[in-house]
Amino acid sequence: MRVLQVIDSLRIGGAEVLVRELAPRFLQHGIDCEVLVLSRSSSALEIALQDAGVKILDTGDLALYSLRQIPALAKHMRGFSLVHVHLFPAQLWAVLAALQSGCMLVTTEHNTWNARRHWWLRPMDAWMYSRYRQIACNSNATAEELARWCPHVKDKLHVIPNGIPLEVFAAARPADLSGHGDGMTKAVFVGRFEPQKDHVTLLRALALAPRIHLLLLGDGPLRNQLEQLARDLGVCDRVTFAGFRHDVPEILKACDIYVHSTTSDGFGMAACEAMAAGLPVIASDVPGLAQVVEGAGVLTPVGDHASLAQELNALAGSAEKRARMSEASRRRARDFSIEGTVDLYLRMYETVLQSVARQPRVMV
Repeated sequence: MRVLQVIDSLRIGGAEVLVRELAPRFLQHGIDCEVLVLSRSSSALEIALQDAGVKILDTGDLALYSLRQIPALAKHMRGFSLVHVHLFPAQLWAVLAALQSGCMLVTTEHNTWNARRHWWLRPMDAWMYSRYRQIACNSNATAEELARWCPHVKDKLHVIPNGIPLEVFAAARPADLSGHGDGMTKAVFVGRFEPQKDHVTLLRALALAPRIHLLLLGDGPLRNQLEQLARDLGVCDRVTFAGFRHDVPEILKACDIYVHSTTSDGFGMAACEAMAAGLPVIASDVPGLAQVVEGAGVLTPVGDHASLAQELNALAGSAEKRARMSEASRRRARDFSIEGTVDLYLRMYETVLQSVARQPRVMV
């Protein structure tokens, strides 16, 4: 079996991390797996894949939304048994490229909401998703929202939760965070500085939680605005803007609380990693993420900085509560092993290929 993973880029994000974890394991299962990116970035994820022996292809120096992506992608897709596509616009370009290459397509839906969920774009999405033979969804909530948006693809949807390498986070050695909130309770959030990740609510909550030092791992277009907001709120001395880091497991292990503030999240890979590291988790109560955290962590209303501050203060003031939630996190994380995710994807691939093999040939 030859499988091509197609994705917009390998800059840091939940879908990108999933591809990084899946592709090398497919090789271990005897699958000839390669990864194609529409935008090359020389990121840590690209380097990790190459170090694992995964071949990375690209469509050249093209803009992500350029129509020239279509013929460039079609050229690479030929010869693969299956093409597995992640994110938009890769999902659209792959469908159009398949009209030329004749490849079979599957895709993964990674979130409960996206910027295309407007009535005037529904016909495009309806056609695009109909061209995929199977659609994996990373949570029940993601599947429910996609079925609501495009009801005609409901029978193609399969819930395959994201998975993580549990031992990488469980067995990590704590990083040295000396000089970052010494003597304070350390909270950490991993996420891009974009509107979906609601750093604004988190910073406002921090202003009401004086015993907390916050580490923000990630980067993005809103960083300058968020740094200014931290100054305006008078909390800049209790926030570390750490940027992209390659030692996330070690940093998680050195912190006391994980907080995931967002307006939407189909799964919450970073929250799952934090649970595997044994951190108590506070998360926004949004579909997808809520189902991952519920019962193990604490959920707060979206955009409610006062409720978030209350939960931060409660955890900062109780080592006993942190210990209870830490154990609950470890138990919940066991439900999301990357090995289980790999097995489910392999079953999906085999189902698609077998269904094609069973189709009767037309004699001419």
